[in-house]
Amino acid sequence: MKQTLIRSFVLLGLFFQSTACQMEKQVPESESEKNLLLGLVAGQVAESSKDFALNGVWNSFTGNGTTLDTLTTFSAKFGLKGVQLDDSSAFGGYSSCYIIIEFNNSEGSFITQNPENNGGCFAGDTNKGKYNKVFFFKNTAKENSYWLCTVAFGKTYAEAKAQTDTSTKSNPGSSGCGASAFSRYDRKI
Repeated sequence: MKQTLIRSFVLLGLFFQSTACQMEKQVPESESEKNLLLGLVAGQVAESSKDFALNGVWNSFTGNGTTLDTLTTFSAKFGLKGVQLDDSSAFGGYSSCYIIIEFNNSEGSFITQNPENNGGCFAGDTNKGKYNKVFFFKNTAKENSYWLCTVAFGKTYAEAKAQTDTSTKSNPGSSGCGASAFSRYDRKI
């Protein structure tokens, strides 16, 4: 009985010692809440870095032009399909829509697809379901502005994905996107 009592005290002592060690490693409640908030904010920042750089509403112009061509809305998140909607006033008032298949903010490119059933949402689209590749870069002469050039039209996904940037960025306001100027997108405020 004496040995059982001694063993019980030894085990009880080890239990309290183990519990005390674990309690020393615990973070105070206020610091725990602060760490939780920091983790949530860090998670939001990491999640927002997955947004497409062009998300939002933009006024579109041809090169250095001042006449508004199109109002464009981009909405895409990494790993999900997005959308590009164009509402044009300068080109006969048509509207168009494209599915954003993927984008690469660091490369400055994105791939769109004309919807399979209605095409690019305008009459007579002969590229229903086909893919396009667009390259973009910041306009250093104007804040909240980008230059865009579509270098592949109506391709398969593999062809659009493999398409390299064939544009010349030295004078985007008047040339460099094939035989014409780049499109200029200014953020609508």
